[in-house]
Amino acid sequence: MAKQGYYVVFPDFQKSRYPDDITTNKGSEKKHPLSFWLNILSKVVSKWDKFKIEDSLLQYRRNKIGPVVRKLLKPTPFKYLRLSLALVVLFLVIKLFKGRYGKNLKQLIYTVDLSLLHSPVEWIQQAIGLTDAAWKKLGQDTPNLAQSEFDFYVFGHSLGGLLALSWPLYIEENQQKFLPKQILTAAPAPSTEMGIPQIAIWILKMFNSPFTAKPINIRQIGSRLILPIGILHGADDKIVKPGFWMDRAFWQKTSNFDCIASHTKKIYFSLSNKESNPPLIAFHNQAVTDTTYFDDALFAKLGGVKKEPNIYNGQYIWRGLDLVVTNQADVNELLDKFNQPGSLIEVTHTLPEKSMDFTKVAIALLVGLTFLGLGYWFWQYYTPV
Repeated sequence: MAKQGYYVVFPDFQKSRYPDDITTNKGSEKKHPLSFWLNILSKVVSKWDKFKIEDSLLQYRRNKIGPVVRKLLKPTPFKYLRLSLALVVLFLVIKLFKGRYGKNLKQLIYTVDLSLLHSPVEWIQQAIGLTDAAWKKLGQDTPNLAQSEFDFYVFGHSLGGLLALSWPLYIEENQQKFLPKQILTAAPAPSTEMGIPQIAIWILKMFNSPFTAKPINIRQIGSRLILPIGILHGADDKIVKPGFWMDRAFWQKTSNFDCIASHTKKIYFSLSNKESNPPLIAFHNQAVTDTTYFDDALFAKLGGVKKEPNIYNGQYIWRGLDLVVTNQADVNELLDKFNQPGSLIEVTHTLPEKSMDFTKVAIALLVGLTFLGLGYWFWQYYTPV
């Protein structure tokens, strides 16, 4: 987009340990996350109001070009205490996972653990604040730009996709120029508690950590989303399963997608082609250009390994974004643009029906019959005469 002359703001809404150079995969902090958080726990208890997280960080990354910054609110000692307790327990549990998967799951969590000191609401406010600060900085360097009118779009992937959907709800009165004309997302999570290893969510909630204390959920915010919204999904996404958006539980009146109030909304599903050579799998990381920062063993389980942008990235995610921003199509009118003659991928509005998993059905029946049997036995032998 930048090469085409557009201004692109990529706000770093999280505190993370991602290096400036993605080939950097070493560092003393990365190797011992349990020790790091045990140290934090010890210091926050002993120092309390005088505790500073900076004293425990071994590295400070300095960007040579001088980044635009906006400080997050400083977490209270109680937040540090709750998070350090949760992460100590979590990393002890991860030790039970043998092999490379456990090792790399630990690295994945450790890379973003500092961001868990803040709620998702703070994340989205941080992203909007950084965008505002970046535009003001551009305006200082280019006064004519500051006075110009422009169309603004928001794009996000996975958890960032949910933040993109919620963006209009956190725009302040003096930030109306950042109200999106349209929103396009790739495999967004319907909730900030989805798309993250469930064991991590359970433990974070157990200690009421800041990240899980104030979640964002599409069922709560959807009624206020009236802008044009497009969702680009993959039919074989293992992390944010398409059913999370399209299916509804028996106690729910509507699906998550139907909770979105916008009359100009559309969800798309790229389909896998396992017969092609090599096979094309419509997994979660279609929008990601490279996952080599983490080990292949981790991403093989999380939904595909990528060394470079794949065909879905170019013909689906990028194409959709390019069509919308260049005003060639609205977010709800992309289907025919994807399915062009010669295209190697297929995109649809509806999920293909999957064959029944008889193993899961058999297990469910067995569990149900077991409970019925136990209930009958209890009723027969323990019902008072």
